[in-house]
Amino acid sequence: MPEAVTGVLDGAMDVVIVGLGLCCVWLGCRALLRPNRPPECIRGPVSAVRVWGLGYVLLGISLAMETVTLTTGGEPGWTGDVIRWVAGPLVVGSIVAALAARWWHRHRVRSGKGGRQA
Repeated sequence: MPEAVTGVLDGAMDVVIVGLGLCCVWLGCRALLRPNRPPECIRGPVSAVRVWGLGYVLLGISLAMETVTLTTGGEPGWTGDVIRWVAGPLVVGSIVAALAARWWHRHRVRSGKGGRQA
């Protein structure tokens, strides 16, 4: 009995992960196609938004393909490497760039309003 429950939960988790991968692709496409109106989770320069979108598209495709491959009994392959070495650094780097751009913008606005007057 516990094996049957575990099998059902594993199958449901695989479906959820494939769905999350497809949602990542959808968010990434939105950011790539409309960089001036990106999803709420990423704001910053257009170049950072495009890189984030590309990273999310690659992440979603790789995640969905890896899950389907492992579910059907295949061996983990190049999709895990794409997530680890390409999509991950693109997403993390673009988030760091967007945060740095926000900080720089706030710093310039703050120093412009309340700066010293000679």
